Amino acid sequence: MAVTVLYSATCLNGQRSGGAFEFQTGLSKSIDKHLAECCQGSIQEARESPQFTTGLPSPPTENACSSSPVSFTFKTRDLPVFQVNGGVLFAAGMTIDADGAPNAYGPKNRGLDYTTNARNASGWVALVTNTKGRPVIQRTGPYRGYYVSTTSLQRENIRDPRNPKKYLDATRIPYIALPADFAREFEITLGDFAAVINNETGRLAYAIYGDVGPKGRVGEGSIALANRLGIPSNPRHDSIPDGITYLVFPRSGGSAAKSITLNRINSSGSRLYRTWLTQKACITMTSTD
Repeated sequence: MAVTVLYSATCLNGQRSGGAFEFQTGLSKSIDKHLAECCQGSIQEARESPQFTTGLPSPPTENACSSSPVSFTFKTRDLPVFQVNGGVLFAAGMTIDADGAPNAYGPKNRGLDYTTNARNASGWVALVTNTKGRPVIQRTGPYRGYYVSTTSLQRENIRDPRNPKKYLDATRIPYIALPADFAREFEITLGDFAAVINNETGRLAYAIYGDVGPKGRVGEGSIALANRLGIPSNPRHDSIPDGITYLVFPRSGGSAAKSITLNRINSSGSRLYRTWLTQKACITMTSTD
């Protein structure tokens, strides 16, 4: 069943906020009411439109308060992406990323994720390696014996690449991963902030763009982000195919690499999201039950 949700300042002003995440109060129970308040007469048009499929659709032309999407091409599909009110908005699923966690990977698949996920055809891609190209093993600390897992966004004040604290711990920091070509297309840079929504529950969490994902795949978040959204978070076997909305704020990170903390992600994400909500534009989107 396709459920149409319309986001705008008018539609979401009733949401309760605070802490590490927010709930869009009553949204799932009164979708028609919110839609009617935002754009009268557009509800039935949207539901009957053949353009509406899983994820963000091309809105019906009759809906005067909709923003038209840009189509980003992947190998198997075209992803509709909205650029509105300074944000980049799209819908996808979520695979779970363990990169950066000090126990993400280890010899003999000992870590949170399968070791094979830390390499591609060119070799190791998510681990610190030595001069011989072999993964560096932690020799001290609580995760002694595990490899040092990396993220693309790194803490500039820690210079030793073998120090696990230089990278974003996927179990603690809510981050998203995006393909490099997708990020370039929409002028998104590492350290930019995002608001991520679980369409089924209305649960919202703030995140940072912290890792460059593989080309051709969009919709990836850290273990911490999945936990905040209330979705399964085991990187070995958990993922959801759709139902997650991503709102990324390009050029919002500034000097994020100097201070990457959960408090900063929440405060910056909340400020950006609230500012975005004060704008007048509406965005029509769907999720599928």
